[in-house]
Amino acid sequence: MRLRRYFFVFFFSCMSHLVTAQISDNSVALLARLDSVRQSNSISKHFAAIYFETTIGAVNYFSRADERVQQLMERLELQFASYFFRAAEAYAQNEKIPPAWQAYYQDSSTSSLRYILYGINAHINGDIWQALTGTFTAAEIEELKPWYFAYYNELQKEYDTIYRRALAHNKKLKLLHTLTEGLDKAYGKIMLKHWRNRQIRLAVLYYNDRVLFEKRLKKLQRKTRWLDRLIRKNI
Repeated sequence: MRLRRYFFVFFFSCMSHLVTAQISDNSVALLARLDSVRQSNSISKHFAAIYFETTIGAVNYFSRADERVQQLMERLELQFASYFFRAAEAYAQNEKIPPAWQAYYQDSSTSSLRYILYGINAHINGDIWQALTGTFTAAEIEELKPWYFAYYNELQKEYDTIYRRALAHNKKLKLLHTLTEGLDKAYGKIMLKHWRNRQIRLAVLYYNDRVLFEKRLKKLQRKTRWLDRLIRKNI
C-alpha cells in the first residue's frame, strides 16, 4: 500500500494527465521498476525513460476500457516489459544479450536519441510478437485485436513527444525535416503503425501457419538488423 500511495502522489504532482481511475498493483510495480531503471547509471536508462512515459499513457488509455480489456492489456504489458528487463539485466550481469537488443547494448557510448531508436526497433520489431504468443491463446489475440489497433491513436502522442525531442537535438534530423517539408514525421508514424500491425499478424501466423511464420520472422529479423545499422550510421 505504501508503494501505491507513493506513486499516486508522484503521478498527481508530475503527470497531471494521468486519469484518476484505479491502477492495479501490477501496473504500479511495473512503473516502479521502470522508474528505477530510468534513474540508474546504466545505459538502459535512456529507453526506460521513454518507456516509463509510454506506460503511463497506456495505463491512462485503458483505464477507460471494461475490466476484461484491462486484464488482457495488463497481461500483455507485463509480458512485453519483461523482454526489456531481461535485456537490461543481462547487460548488468555481463551475460548474453537477447538478439533484438544487441545493437542497443553493444553501442555503449552514444547519444540518448540513438539509444531510444535502438530500443524502439528492438522492442517493437523484436518483442511484441513474443509477448503476444507468450501470453495469449489464438482466440485471445483475436479478442485483443480491436483494442490493440485502437491504441495506435494514443501511441501517436508519444511519437510526437519523441519526435520533438529528437528534432531539437539532432542536426541530421533537422535537415531531413526541412528537406522533406515535414514528411519525414508523417512517414515515421506510418512505419510505427506498420511495425505494430506486422507484429500481430506474425503472432497469428505463429498459431495458424508455423512454416510461414518462421519465414516471415527471419525476414523481419534481417530488417531489424538493417534498421540498427541505419540508426548507427545516421543518428
